[in-house]
Amino acid sequence: MRGLTCLALMFCVGGGLARAAAPEPVERRSAIVRAVERVSPAVVSVRVTMVVTRQASPFGWFFRDFRGPQRKREEAQSQGSGVVIDDRGYVLTNFHVVQGADRILLDGVDGKSYEADVVGTAPDHDLAVLRCRTKTALSHVPIGTSRDLMIGESVIAIGNPFGLSHTVTTGVVSALHRTIHTEERDYIDFIQTDASINPGNSGGPLLNVNGELIGVNTAIYGHAQGIGFAIPIDKAKRIVDDLIAHGEVRRPFFGFDTQALTPELAASFGVTEGGAVVSQVAKEGPATGRLRDGDVIVSVDGTRVVDDDGLRAMLGDYTVGSNVTLKVLRDTKPVDVVLQARELSGSQAMQRLRERTGLELEHLTSQGGSVIAVKRVQSGSPAARIGLQRGDVVRAVDSQRVADLDAFAKALARSYWRGEVILMISRGRAWQQLAFKL
Repeated sequence: MRGLTCLALMFCVGGGLARAAAPEPVERRSAIVRAVERVSPAVVSVRVTMVVTRQASPFGWFFRDFRGPQRKREEAQSQGSGVVIDDRGYVLTNFHVVQGADRILLDGVDGKSYEADVVGTAPDHDLAVLRCRTKTALSHVPIGTSRDLMIGESVIAIGNPFGLSHTVTTGVVSALHRTIHTEERDYIDFIQTDASINPGNSGGPLLNVNGELIGVNTAIYGHAQGIGFAIPIDKAKRIVDDLIAHGEVRRPFFGFDTQALTPELAASFGVTEGGAVVSQVAKEGPATGRLRDGDVIVSVDGTRVVDDDGLRAMLGDYTVGSNVTLKVLRDTKPVDVVLQARELSGSQAMQRLRERTGLELEHLTSQGGSVIAVKRVQSGSPAARIGLQRGDVVRAVDSQRVADLDAFAKALARSYWRGEVILMISRGRAWQQLAFKL
């Protein structure tokens, strides 16, 4: 009876069964959710249309009528991602997303579509800047920094994988300063992440948990499974500024040359983890009075230098006006050297060509037009050993036709960071491509 009395009291108090206090609601809007909500309006799907011209059947002329075209024009489409980086409508994406585009459409998360124009491209860096055709201010992503990224730090990728618009994936920074080897070229200093980055994600943003842009996702590494790569935003910003201001990337000139650090040289310099040896400092260049012949460069802005080819690739990611800090070993003692990149002038490019190849060129005009011709070949030089002669004509630099020395020098400067230039030379009716080290 006593138990029944207690039960009756439970029913009576409050007019019903006693209820346990409800738990406090858990806050589900995490930092990642808030970052995605802020940034999604600034992410666009990039749709590219290319007009592909195909040769008609070689036997088509048997059956043609006078109205029929001899070539077929077909439209091919590809998709990628991009991110609006300021309220003027500039959009950052990968070069391979828009390569060969005849028409570019940007689709926002709100369903609106805009046409866009290419402002400039940087194929060697796999970056491109577009501009949206709109007078309305667009939402844009806040730009962060990749300088202080931490391995294990949470990151967010937003993009258009396999046409699935505005897909969000998360992960962590798996590694920094990765080098990616592809059939076309080597890509230096990438962020590695386990956030899913698939075809269609290319050009989309990699964000930190504050919703700041820290990298540009790229899906260039086809063998990766569960591994994604992104171009660090600090590198991308230098490229973007040049593309917006000049429509192209101005190649930097630091005013020194290096040679390979052989095991013998490494032992004599006391170097154990790679580097590059300064072999020559240009007169009146950025390195004059700062670097010396025999200095061993071991890092660039804190990133270790593996060899002289790696150093060339790393410095090629800077633009004119950029400052770079080199750590060098001088008489086995570490020294920090700060250099500011200058633009490689036409005269400097031509001087390097003379020094490396033994070629001296001149611009000739005649009734047949103007050409660039070999004026002199230094005895015993690489050009002399190949057999080049006075009067040979230079038709192209790296497959780019050139008609005067200014155009030649500009094209030559672009070749500088590859360490090699390919010249198309003609003599009479004979044409030949020749490669020279720079």
